[in-house]
Amino acid sequence: MQQHVFTIAEVCAQYGVTDAIICPGSRSAPLVYAFTNNNSFTCHSAIDERSAAFIALGIAQQQQRPVVLICTSGTATLNFFPAIAEAYYQKIPLLVLSADRPPELLNQQDGQMIMQKGVFGKHVLGSHELLCFEEDNIDFQLTERIVSNALDTCLSERGFGPVHINVPLREPLYNYDFQKLDLKESKSPISFQKRGAIQLPNFEGFMAAWKHSKKKLIVMGQWPISQTLSESLIALCKNNGVVILADVCANQHLPKSVTNFDFILKSVQTEILDQLRPDLLLSFGGPLVSKSLKNWLKSFNPTWHFRLQASEDAIDTWGNMTHLLCAPEIPYLSAIAKQKEVAIEEKNQYFNLWKSQQEKAESTLTQFHAKQVWSEPTSIHQILSLIPNGSILQVGNSSAIRWTSWNFPLRNDLEVFCNRGTSGIDGSFSTAVGAAIAKPDKFVYLIIGDLSFNYDEHALWIQKLPINLKVIVLNNKGGNIFNWIDGPSKHPQKLSFFTTPLTRSIAQVCASYQVEHRLAENSEQLQNHLVQTEKNNALTVIELTFDKLTAANAIQSFLTLKLV
Repeated sequence: MQQHVFTIAEVCAQYGVTDAIICPGSRSAPLVYAFTNNNSFTCHSAIDERSAAFIALGIAQQQQRPVVLICTSGTATLNFFPAIAEAYYQKIPLLVLSADRPPELLNQQDGQMIMQKGVFGKHVLGSHELLCFEEDNIDFQLTERIVSNALDTCLSERGFGPVHINVPLREPLYNYDFQKLDLKESKSPISFQKRGAIQLPNFEGFMAAWKHSKKKLIVMGQWPISQTLSESLIALCKNNGVVILADVCANQHLPKSVTNFDFILKSVQTEILDQLRPDLLLSFGGPLVSKSLKNWLKSFNPTWHFRLQASEDAIDTWGNMTHLLCAPEIPYLSAIAKQKEVAIEEKNQYFNLWKSQQEKAESTLTQFHAKQVWSEPTSIHQILSLIPNGSILQVGNSSAIRWTSWNFPLRNDLEVFCNRGTSGIDGSFSTAVGAAIAKPDKFVYLIIGDLSFNYDEHALWIQKLPINLKVIVLNNKGGNIFNWIDGPSKHPQKLSFFTTPLTRSIAQVCASYQVEHRLAENSEQLQNHLVQTEKNNALTVIELTFDKLTAANAIQSFLTLKLV
């Protein structure tokens, strides 16, 4: 066995990495030995590479430090790709280690061998390949430099992300006697957030525009929990000319930020929309869930639209950016919050205008849900009000995250996550498993559709399921979101090509993995199950089923609601 693989584990340990997800295989045996024999790591076994990669993503998402992901050679590597793409766009640090056969065997009809070097292309921040050393001629320092460089890139101050190292290995693979190496001291992940003085590009220009704008709108996309960011945003909210619209996954649901904006923007009259338009728009963070918000932002051109982001590639989703502020977001916002101008209480009605619309939205939604028509939007409203304080909420894509966005209450005690980097359904369940593994002291609730649940059922195919994970499945019979999306719904004869009716029930999936399953067919049953699962010391799945016609009518009524 080539001993330099133990150097990989040593460097990872020095950088503060604590978790490794390992998929089965033979060629990767040296990597398995290197990490399982190092006491710095908790190693998790996951059989399906696609699921394993999303589990790693879920852990890294919660820890905000790299997680190591290991697989054998061949197409196993390709099965990591969906989660790597998600990690790239969600800025989550993963260190991907793919075992490989010696380079002289490439394209020589040798088994389990594809072109692994650089296989993830532009969806990783960096791509490396270690040398395939002869046993008596190993350059340990070269391996150390490559792995250190890869981890530096994972933790770049311009944004975290995945990095791939391909590791060609010669036989023998199972002789793991090794001598521990003395490596030079490396930086820990924490130090990467404290590098030098923070540059504040165009700060004076921004503050001049801020001072002369009466209506200031801050739009925040997906973001991890940050107390420092909360303090800055609270300081900015002291100005009545400032409104904050935080995405459901922004994790900044503050007392003076506006909630239910998704519902407001799709329901109010055009003249109100015109009054809500800002003079100055400041945007930062990841993607937005709300289509209503995105469409509204695309419909006008503010005098100033400052886009604040650490990365250099300008993001102009709405086509009206006027200035790019290329700087770390939290320090820049903290600097703004410290300026005297932002704390002045102005005689400005901009926030009050939004607040009045919010109150109308809350009243309208309350009246709708009070009818207690058993449907997806009403069940989501109930779930969001009942899950325990301090829980982590993971949400699947498609209809699940839309209902959550429309109904999300002002709860700053919940941490909310969804794979909105690529917005795929393929790994939501596995990501929630990873989150629950990373935070065993918290309840993790997953709201997911039946198709997403079945598509990612291998999330259950791991050696030890997290007992703090509670899964709520919205069973709309295989993609019924297409019954109320404008395009597909107008072509009912073609719906069989959009929807995906399932031949295997949620109960059957649970039974095959020996997971507890509960069925809720009304609000009372849902409430009882939620109460019981808090006491249940095991992963539990609650399946929600709906009468097709009643639920369809309720959804149509919900989508056509107007403010009262």
